[in-house]
Amino acid sequence: MKAVVKIGGTLLENPEDRLRLAGHIGGLLRGGHQVLLVHGGGKQITAYLERSGVASHFVEGLRVTPAETLEGVIKVLAGTVNHQLLAALHRCGVAAVGISGIDAGCLVAQKLIGDQGQDWGFVGEVRQVNPRLWEVLLAAGLLPVLACLAVGDDAQIYNINADQAAVACAVHLRADCLVFLTDVDGVLDPRGQTIPHLTPEEFAALSRAGVATGGMLAKLRAAGDALTGNVSRVFIANGHRDDILQKIFAGWQDGIGTVLEFSALSGGFREGFCHSPHLPGH
Repeated sequence: MKAVVKIGGTLLENPEDRLRLAGHIGGLLRGGHQVLLVHGGGKQITAYLERSGVASHFVEGLRVTPAETLEGVIKVLAGTVNHQLLAALHRCGVAAVGISGIDAGCLVAQKLIGDQGQDWGFVGEVRQVNPRLWEVLLAAGLLPVLACLAVGDDAQIYNINADQAAVACAVHLRADCLVFLTDVDGVLDPRGQTIPHLTPEEFAALSRAGVATGGMLAKLRAAGDALTGNVSRVFIANGHRDDILQKIFAGWQDGIGTVLEFSALSGGFREGFCHSPHLPGH
């Protein structure tokens, strides 16, 4: 199976969690799977900026990234977080290569401007994806570990939302599945119970009821874009669970979080119900 696994920054804050996840990723590779790893780092960026005396500001869930913030974003994402994860993978016997979307022009972006003129600074939206470097690394038996930075045709470096970057990777690699590892047990219903399978109609109801909001709403919209881009399955699962990746890759359908499948879609996703204006066209 070819898969993109996105690990949220909250799962990478301490060495024990990094080693645990690295071990599970290594198990997938030894099982013959091809994986591209995408990581976040939002909490680590916020902590770094706080230590530097720079406040963090968010608009519609996206970090406002002026020049003084961008420098910290680059250092943390492509530096500290990426290399800490590489070190954990090395400890677990995984031959991994740390890259960002800037390398070989994997992710080419332009400045993101909101529909109502919102300006996030140096936050970009991906407009072109060049997967050749990822394909070369995977063919060589190496694990690409992607930090979510992109480059513009104006030579500007842009901060890219990690969920959106993971979707771009999955679509253009023609991945069989996309896995979002988070710190919660998938999408929860109003009673706090995990929804194992989600249809477009159920997604719409959750949105109207205000149950799926914030980061989870953004993940569901990203999942919709991945499915529309012909990624067969998207999983939203708790990365703190030791068995979660093994169960997902073994084909389990229950007890693994929330699964969204292309085969289950009605017209809702295809007609753009979940489409995010900040994701690249496919």
